[in-house]
Amino acid sequence: MIPTNEDEIGPEMQLRELSRIWWAEFEDLGRAANTSKRYRELLDTHILPGTGELTIREANVNSLDRFLKTIRTNSGATTAKMCKTILSGMLSLATRHGAISANPLREVAKIPIVTKEVRALTLEEVIALRKGVYTWQQPSGRPNGLHEKDILDVVDIMLATGARIGEALAIHWTDVDLEAEKPTVTVNGTVIKIKGTSGLQIQDHLKSSNSRQRYFLPSFAVEMLRKRQADTARTNDLGLVFASSVGTIRDPNGFRKQWREVREALGYDWVTPHTFRKSVGTILANTQGIAAATAQLGHSNEKITSKHYVQKTHEAPDNTEVLQAFGRSQAK
Repeated sequence: MIPTNEDEIGPEMQLRELSRIWWAEFEDLGRAANTSKRYRELLDTHILPGTGELTIREANVNSLDRFLKTIRTNSGATTAKMCKTILSGMLSLATRHGAISANPLREVAKIPIVTKEVRALTLEEVIALRKGVYTWQQPSGRPNGLHEKDILDVVDIMLATGARIGEALAIHWTDVDLEAEKPTVTVNGTVIKIKGTSGLQIQDHLKSSNSRQRYFLPSFAVEMLRKRQADTARTNDLGLVFASSVGTIRDPNGFRKQWREVREALGYDWVTPHTFRKSVGTILANTQGIAAATAQLGHSNEKITSKHYVQKTHEAPDNTEVLQAFGRSQAK
């Protein structure tokens, strides 16, 4: 978006007005809906109330540093870091238009974030958890009881692919090929909530360009999908593999709520839907190498996979034979 004369970006423009121009540019980028939603929330709840009345000239290193430290104290480092990203984009726009000579966000203090150590399920834990979920979700005699507790099959598709929960719930039967020599499923979209409504839709544009990909399915997932395909009670007009109990798009947040009930009942309080993605990354990294894990999860580089999706063993390799050379060097 090129600013009009009345929108001309200069040193005396308030950040509130600058944000309006920047937001129009940002929306033109076609970013994922969930990203846009989160950025809009941060603008409205933190950035504009805290800095909106500042002019571009007043938005210096000192004022922005104080603002971000306040956000970090009150709302956490992750929120502060995202606010910094948004402000940096806004003031980069101001820099390009000559309103300031340099982006002050480059000089504010770094926001330290303590990264939690990755925790993934072991093979034994997966076996026990799947058995427990199967028992937990058995029909209770209520109408549609099985559909209300349709948990294990969704877990299995995440374990079989490494897909995110929103992606798993967006799979259509047209994305599944069970007749191929090696059956596959292709992730084409993700479930999102439409802003300002309680409605859901499937967004084709995923989190990254690497997210759309075809997965070869292990036999346990193929068997599960064949059973679902043959179950006429699960047929829905949308052609979804994992529809809601009334045949509509299933809400990822609703699934998370159900999952919290399951995990508490089974004693796996730490396991979230994203844990299954980390478990896929960990088992592949440990058996096939980090490159295989990165390719399966659709990451742009191996560093992301290693840092955020592979549980560390905290065990050094067995180098005893090599290190024994130091012992042999002692004179007898």
